[in-house]
Amino acid sequence: MDGIEFERIHQRTIRKYIARQIDEGKYHFDDIHPSYTKGQDLSSFKEKVMTFFLNGNLQDIWLGYTSANPVLSWNGRTISFGVLLWKYPGQAFYDQDMITGVDTGQVYYLNLNLLMGIFNLPVAFEMITVNSIDKIIEFSYIDGNKSAGVQQVRFIDYGDDQTEIIHTSYYKSNSYIRDKWMYPYFHKRIV
Repeated sequence: MDGIEFERIHQRTIRKYIARQIDEGKYHFDDIHPSYTKGQDLSSFKEKVMTFFLNGNLQDIWLGYTSANPVLSWNGRTISFGVLLWKYPGQAFYDQDMITGVDTGQVYYLNLNLLMGIFNLPVAFEMITVNSIDKIIEFSYIDGNKSAGVQQVRFIDYGDDQTEIIHTSYYKSNSYIRDKWMYPYFHKRIV
């Protein structure tokens, strides 16, 4: 984590979040761990499922999602890209860098701009699955995040040149209010 160029990260919340991780002893990219591991029991997590349909065949939609520049994908009114740490080969990418596609071991640091900018929340997750055969992407919040859990995005051929996308989130935090009211509301707006 020593090689991170903090001056290239525009969001103060993300700079503080990463500095806190370093203070907690996370000195290397591979010291960052997802909060979810494959096969983990998710029965204690809240679940939110959203389904979307996109015009286009499965292969084209999948390729669009998996080859998109994350800087563009994760920038909008309510979310902004801070930095991507790619554990292997141990490299940081900033919003000015050219990044193509998603892959396992990528750790994304984003800023959520909530309540019209009154509240900014840093969030980080790691890509843990990019399965081009079953057309599944999974990413897990990292340890130390406000929320723990995993999100799965499944792409399904719906026929007639349409693709169904099922986005399932499993999440929990130490706050009943956050889990019951805030997470579902803001998650729906961001996705």
